[in-house]
Amino acid sequence: MYVAMIETYEIVLLVTCFILSGVFSGSEAVLMSINIDRAKQIIEEGGSKGKALDFMIERPNEFLTTILVGNNVVNIFASSLMTTITARIFSSDSIGIAVGLTTFIILIFGEIIPKTFARTHAEKMSVPTIRFLQMFYICLFPIIKGIVWFIRSFLGENAELTGRLVTKLDIEYMVQKAEKENTIDSKQVDLLHSVLDFPKIKVKDIMISRQKIKFIKLDASYKSVLKTIQEDTHSRFPVCDGELENMKGFLHVKELVFLAQEEREKFNIEKHLKKPFFVYEHMKIQAVFDHMNRKKVHLALVKDENGLIVGIITLEDIVEEIFGEIQDEHDEEEESISKEYQESDLESGIYIEGTLSLRDLYSEFNIKIPLNDNYSTVSGFILDMLGNNFPEEGQIIVWEGLSFELVRVQDYEIREIRIQDVDGEKHFYSKREATTAQSDGNPEGKRSNQVSSQKTYPV
Repeated sequence: MYVAMIETYEIVLLVTCFILSGVFSGSEAVLMSINIDRAKQIIEEGGSKGKALDFMIERPNEFLTTILVGNNVVNIFASSLMTTITARIFSSDSIGIAVGLTTFIILIFGEIIPKTFARTHAEKMSVPTIRFLQMFYICLFPIIKGIVWFIRSFLGENAELTGRLVTKLDIEYMVQKAEKENTIDSKQVDLLHSVLDFPKIKVKDIMISRQKIKFIKLDASYKSVLKTIQEDTHSRFPVCDGELENMKGFLHVKELVFLAQEEREKFNIEKHLKKPFFVYEHMKIQAVFDHMNRKKVHLALVKDENGLIVGIITLEDIVEEIFGEIQDEHDEEEESISKEYQESDLESGIYIEGTLSLRDLYSEFNIKIPLNDNYSTVSGFILDMLGNNFPEEGQIIVWEGLSFELVRVQDYEIREIRIQDVDGEKHFYSKREATTAQSDGNPEGKRSNQVSSQKTYPV
């Protein structure tokens, strides 16, 4: 009796609305799941598929608006129609049941199932979906364009839909996942990590410190220059008038190769100098690399904010941050610490220079100390830990289960450090206190609470 009161066209309209709701929802999933790079590849290949994808990529905002307008229209119409039919058959009290039933049907058959299917068949469904949306886009052109214009006016550049973007965090996550699952080689993982970290690295993190810079004096004779080159086989040397601050330029070794005997006897180093190039310690190495490439220089002196020379950096140093150590014919064949180093060595203690950079400490010994604007070397890290205290020979600092013993300190400059794997809190204490701790029944030199409380440094 009640069924006869439902018109056939109403059933057809209701079913059509549910189908269109599913199609629009699936279209949204297809639009968001299409791989933009793959789509561009298909566009370059040409054909009807390429033209369809090109039409979509050129109008992403319009397509998304078409989907949202169409989906909302059919869902609202379906809800209204279902409510009308239910009220006619039963009573106005049944409107809540009608809304709930409509919502359930749309959720299952108009959202979940279509979107799940569309995501797994995005490329296959892309062309039919785009053709379908093109038809609606043309029919609703004035409305769609009006909505897109309003959104762009309101949100500005943020309203632009440019497709799925892969962020740096996404890449880092994929690299970490690949590393855990061993799907790519460890060397490739290191290379990817280096590339991702490259924009963060500052000059001060990788520069050769001032103490290690070897320069030639401006009044040097030809023979003394040759002697310096033989002792330290580099291709370029800074030339200074007395102090490093009085930098006059760089001498390229090849300039001396073809000098005639007369020129060697009347040797004037200033005639062979290249213009000096300076960078600042807080500059990012990516920018420095671009500058050095543009200027065609391979070596630059590093200044601090006061204009004092604090180090030197080369193009090779920057490139090595990505590709690792590059050995050339002049590099001595090191009995590489990193190759011979074993984790067991850390238990007995390893000796390093205070000027060793934190990045080298990690690459050679796998000891990772977070980089900080206050320091970039191991000695800088220790001085930061000590705070207002002066470094003393024999002093020991404990951090994250590692002890840093100051083996050699000269004029308050930390020259040599012994790092050992121990257990303890973050604090420091003097050699005398360490001896006291051992005599109190701690032969391994591990800290007692009494010793720790005497001088505690919070990190």
